[in-house]
Amino acid sequence: MTQPSGRIDQIVFRWRARATAGGGQDGVGPDATSLTESAVAWWDERLALRITRAPGRNERPSLAYLRVDGQGVILHKVPARDDHGRPGAAIAHALIGPAELVNVQLALGLEHWPHWAGRNDPGAYPPGRIGTVPFAVLREHADAALAQPVQDPGPVFDELLDRVLANPAAPLTVVLPDAPATALVRGLVDVLGDVRDLTFAANEDTDTDPDLPRLVFLDAVTGGSGYAATRERLYPGQPGVRIDGFTQQLADMWRRGGAAELAPLRGQRSLSRAADVQQWEREVVVGGRILRTTLLEAVMTGQAAPEHLDLLSTEAGQRQIEAEAAKLNDGELATVYQTWQPGGPYAAHYPGAGQVITRLVVQRAMRTGASKTLRETLKRSAFDPDLVDAHLRGWAAHGRNANAGPAAIVELAQLAASFGVPPALQSPGIKALMDRIALADLIELANRYTGSNVHTTELLLSAAEGRGFDPGGLDAAQMALERTDYLIYCIPFLPGDAQIAQDRWQRLLRAVFGEQLGDEHGRVHHDVLKFLGRKDAPEVPPALAFALRTFPGTLAGKARVDQLAARDFYLAAGLEDIWPERDELLRTERRTKVLRQRSEPVERTGGTVTRSAVAGVPARVRRGVEPRLLMIIGGAALVVVALVAVVIFAMSGGSQ
Repeated sequence: MTQPSGRIDQIVFRWRARATAGGGQDGVGPDATSLTESAVAWWDERLALRITRAPGRNERPSLAYLRVDGQGVILHKVPARDDHGRPGAAIAHALIGPAELVNVQLALGLEHWPHWAGRNDPGAYPPGRIGTVPFAVLREHADAALAQPVQDPGPVFDELLDRVLANPAAPLTVVLPDAPATALVRGLVDVLGDVRDLTFAANEDTDTDPDLPRLVFLDAVTGGSGYAATRERLYPGQPGVRIDGFTQQLADMWRRGGAAELAPLRGQRSLSRAADVQQWEREVVVGGRILRTTLLEAVMTGQAAPEHLDLLSTEAGQRQIEAEAAKLNDGELATVYQTWQPGGPYAAHYPGAGQVITRLVVQRAMRTGASKTLRETLKRSAFDPDLVDAHLRGWAAHGRNANAGPAAIVELAQLAASFGVPPALQSPGIKALMDRIALADLIELANRYTGSNVHTTELLLSAAEGRGFDPGGLDAAQMALERTDYLIYCIPFLPGDAQIAQDRWQRLLRAVFGEQLGDEHGRVHHDVLKFLGRKDAPEVPPALAFALRTFPGTLAGKARVDQLAARDFYLAAGLEDIWPERDELLRTERRTKVLRQRSEPVERTGGTVTRSAVAGVPARVRRGVEPRLLMIIGGAALVVVALVAVVIFAMSGGSQ
């Protein structure tokens, strides 16, 4: 109904003698308008209950703002008399347009618009067709009016605001003679901000009609209940009324600075529900007082009230500080930490709050992707590294980090070390991290970090050496040792002499193989020596060989290990490799052992050979030559030798 040029339609409702005007009944109805006939009929039906004034009421004009099907209506009424001079009639002037243009602020600004019908010559709006009103003209007048300070309505505003904040959407009637309605509504608009759904009617006759605005102002309640049963009624000034602290502070702020004072505090919030108001209160009230900035900023800029400073020593205040600091980015958090760092005046006065901020900075600095600025700020401060160690313990225990890879865990340990945590198992947090890494990964990571980070290498080796033997992890750990050539390019390059290196290897081998390495005839012992003695194997360090020889329990077993060192000694001198001879020696030892076992009496039980005795003899020996046959062959050989000797002797004598 608004023209594209931004012009606002209008209807003037007046008393007319309908019988003399072409039919119908006498009464108040549309008399002058810019709308079409069909549109006028539509609006006449919608506004019929709002355009009259009951007789016997006051002579003050009334102002209302209504919303009808997306259209905004500003309705101004002045008392009037009918053509017989009887009271009860009215001159109502309606401005109609889209709600985004014709809103509650425009209505409040047009309260004293000089062009309302009934406030000027009746000839200004003759019956019939009249023109539209330029929106720009209306907006200009409203802006000028709203720029003027509003008169303080007094305590009634506090009561009204308290009731509205408790339930912003609830219909409410304010019963107060000669109420400063527009000043009260202006205060509500300034506090609530986005009030596109707020409608009101000032100086109304009753609140019992249907489809009333949300706020209705009455001088007094008369008549039956009607539709007022669905509305709340507020009687300002009643004894015993208590205003909520949040409401009182908002009202005081409004009195100090109006909308400009409250807009930054409200931000972009939409306060259309009680839950919205409660959330707003939780976010801006600290220690029972409204903070227009965060508590952190208020303290750092000297804006905090004594109540806020006292709050810093309480648990609630420290939670508030933590919540505010958690919303900062790394750069902002670094700036805050420089003020609150340990040893500074703020941390000294408010140690609890200082510890909260330091702990949060530590947690943020330990995250992957934390800014260099934040980490360097933390390193330069005098914080307690135990906070980092405690963070590591919490990180290791948290289920969300269960899938972290070994390399990521090592990087976390290195980061902790850069913040002053000793990279050793004596630090509980470091140990908690190392316990998350499998033995095989510890071995390979230690080999990887050799030459680049000696502290990390020693840490990883210490963690590996301290592990107990795990049969289930034997194969993986042995493969890790073989892939790293038993760490012969790692352990010898760490600080310490040969004895320290030998101790390292001994503890590591025990963690990987357990006591199985001491069985000189077992598979594990054989596999280790075979791998280290392979043709393309690098030189075995003496410390590793010495560590290996501590496991066998016999001199023969130790001697086999010693051959590793002897072999490398000979090769280093340019001599031949003795390893093939060692292999032959081992085969001979095995044959001798088999023969010795075969010559011993076979264990019998009731004349039957036991399975254990048979199983102890190799299959090829059980199918071999009998000892008696061997003795016969040996005797025959001796006879042949004797005969050969006699023949040689005889030939020698004959020649002489």
